[in-house]
Parts: sequence; C-alpha cells; structure tokens
Amino acid sequence: MGRSVTEPPRLIGRKEAAAYCGISPTCFSMWVASHKMPPAIPGTWKWDRKAIDAKLDEISGLAVTAEPPSIAAESDHERPLSNYEEWKIKKQERREKFRPRLGLDRKLERILMFMFDHPEAGAVDEIPQAGPSHMQWLIEKGAVRFTGYRDEVETYAPTDEDKAEAHRIVKWWRLAP
Repeated sequence: MGRSVTEPPRLIGRKEAAAYCGISPTCFSMWVASHKMPPAIPGTWKWDRKAIDAKLDEISGLAVTAEPPSIAAESDHERPLSNYEEWKIKKQERREKFRPRLGLDRKLERILMFMFDHPEAGAVDEIPQAGPSHMQWLIEKGAVRFTGYRDEVETYAPTDEDKAEAHRIVKWWRLAP
C-alpha cells in the first residue's frame, strides 16, 4: 500500500525539518549537533519525520516509559555488576595504592623519571626538557636537591623521595586503564 496524495513524505530535508519543528534551519542544525534531534539518515541529507516526532515527544515529556521514573532509578542500583564492571572497580582500587603523591604534571614526571633512570646526568643541560624553573619546582616538592656547580652549570641529585615517587609513577603508568 502506497502513501496517499495528502500524506506528507516521511523523509524530509533540513529546511523542511526545521519548519516542521517551528525553528530556523540554523537552530535545527545546532539541535542535531547537540543531539536534541536525531541525525540525518546515513548516506542522505534527509531526516525521518517519525524520528523527529519521537524526539519532540521525548523533549516535551510525552514519551511513554515502561516504568515510573522512581522505580526505574531504584532498579538501576539493584542490578548486579557485570564481570567487566567488577574488574574495573578492582583495578581502580589497586591502582589508587600507587597514585603519585607529589602532584607533578606530566612534564615534571618525565624529568623526574629521567633523573631516576640516569643518576649520572645531574646538570640541567643534560636532562631533556628541563630548565632551572622545572628544577626549582622539583626542589620545592622535595624530589631533587641542589648539589652544586659543575663547569658553571647547576647540578642536582635525586632524593629518596624521588626514588619512591619514581616507583609509584612507573606502577601508576602500568596500571593505567
């Protein structure tokens, strides 16, 4: 059975869809981008009128739900966790034991790791991406200490806290999800 002459087409373009919703085409595009409206049918620049109707009903609160919202919210908390969710929770708990404590950003962590892996490289110019300000931050955090000058260049050495933090960082990186 075909559609009657008076029945509008089911697939409509952007301008027609915007007019159908009573908004401008630009606003309709923004609604599609923000997922307030369904996307165009793949491979076309057409929207399904019934999908738009369903989305408008959902926005207005006219959509029919199987359960009242209070019952649906309670049942979400009671459902058992899947194996993946259980594994993810256990992994996060295991990973939290090794959270770095000094609060360094990624660049400072890399400098710290380089100093830990190469204790002979104590001068600022021997450490990649390190400068005097980075070393000052690490001194303030207690990760490195100033040891003096070598050929008129400041030298630094890792502290015991640096070694412990380096071990935590390595473990933290390995247990990353």
